[in-house]
Amino acid sequence: MKKTSKTPLISVIIPFFNTGLSLEGLIKQISKICPDAEIICVDDKSTDGSLARIKKLANDKVHVIAQKKNQGSAAARNRGITEAKGKYIVFLDSDDFIRDDFFEKMLSCINEAALGVCGIRQIFLKDNKFVDKFTKEPKARNPKDNWREYILKSMFNGAELYSSVNKIYLGDVIRENDLRFDEKLNFAEDTKFVLDYLACFDDDAKINFVCEPLYFYNYGTNTSVVADSSLRWKNWQKSYDDIIAWLGRENDGGSRVISRRELRLAKKLRTRFKISHLLAVTRSKKSREEKLKYVNKFELLLGELALKIR
Repeated sequence: MKKTSKTPLISVIIPFFNTGLSLEGLIKQISKICPDAEIICVDDKSTDGSLARIKKLANDKVHVIAQKKNQGSAAARNRGITEAKGKYIVFLDSDDFIRDDFFEKMLSCINEAALGVCGIRQIFLKDNKFVDKFTKEPKARNPKDNWREYILKSMFNGAELYSSVNKIYLGDVIRENDLRFDEKLNFAEDTKFVLDYLACFDDDAKINFVCEPLYFYNYGTNTSVVADSSLRWKNWQKSYDDIIAWLGRENDGGSRVISRRELRLAKKLRTRFKISHLLAVTRSKKSREEKLKYVNKFELLLGELALKIR
């Protein structure tokens, strides 16, 4: 990729905590396949020497920032946003990696779009197996759907929009609207950020998809265990409440009327959340007795049956 101006084409924001070895490999990969990228690594107060390891890679393209205390990935990403100068912004996790054509295809994907989204390969390190997600073309937008209805339908039909890492964003939209991850949340903060970003666009905006697994998510590392937060229904309910608040808020801070159609779609999405919560509890490694703290016996039986059918 040829450099066309002093402003970096892409800012890559990577929070890290005790993942220096994997991050070192990721930095080298990015530097090779996209040499003009601005790579912003934000250390969340690592305790194992990861910061010193990554500092050795610092240069005019690789910026290393050290948080004064451990505040979580949301705060680390926010620190990266304040430093990012790129036309486009990409978020990566430090213990994952990307396909070598990630940037090439994502740049093409966001052309004339509000957001570019790619597929994910979920790698189960324990079993040495993988599954590819979001590799089927999403349902086409109904011309009758307004922008928020389209987003709600997309969230109900698939899970492409929930994560922050398999996407490429317009940097100026994030900066001009002062968008940040909610540091008070420990669940679905990625989804809230994506929704806040999409709310900045009008009805004629569009989302482009690359239906290939360009992002490789390593499941089973010390930092990718399923959090207990996904087992608590109150967290899913809070995410739903945030979506309702998002529907009733204009991007400039004013209020808007939620249509009946939007509310019906949101309620359908809540049903999906209920199913996802049940499956999260059922799949967890907790004992049956512990699982019953989160769901009742009938619900757990339904979850177990659903997993067998799948």
